[in-house]
Amino acid sequence: MANPLYGQNKADTDMNLYGRGKCEIISVAAGDHTSLTAEQSGAFVVMAPNSTEITLPVAAAGLQFTIAQSGPYATAVCLVIQGAAGDDFKGAVYGTTQGESAATDSDFAELDASNTKITFSSASLTADRVYLVCDGTYWYVEAIVGNTAGITFDD
Repeated sequence: MANPLYGQNKADTDMNLYGRGKCEIISVAAGDHTSLTAEQSGAFVVMAPNSTEITLPVAAAGLQFTIAQSGPYATAVCLVIQGAAGDDFKGAVYGTTQGESAATDSDFAELDASNTKITFSSASLTADRVYLVCDGTYWYVEAIVGNTAGITFDD
C-alpha cells in the first residue's frame, strides 16, 4: 500500500526547517521623505541616494530595521532621523577607508548617545547600510560602510 502523503509533508519546507522567511522590502525614491511604522519592524529599507529622509518610529523595545543606500552619493545627503526627541543612537561605524593602510587606519568609530540623526554623507557608497535595534530607549546601530566617512552621526 502506498503512502498517500509521500512528497506532501508540509513541515519539510525550507522555511520550516531553517527558519527562513521573507522580510518586507521598502523602496524609498530619491528625494522622498518616509516615516516608518512599528508594524514595519524587521523590514529591509532600500533608500535611493539624493536627499532622501527616513524617520524611524518612536522607540519601542524590539523594533529593528536595516536601511541600505541603493547607489553612491549623488548630489545631496540622505538622513535617518529619530522618531522622538529622546530616541538617540548608540553604536559604531564599521568599514574601511578607501586606499587604507591596514597598519595605520582604524576600521571602527564609536557613536555618542546624543546623536539624533544618521547622515549618509557625500562619501557614501552603494550598499552602505545601518542595522538598527531598539531597546525601548535607544536605537543601537551597526553601520557598515565602504568608506568610513560615508556615514556620520549628528545632533
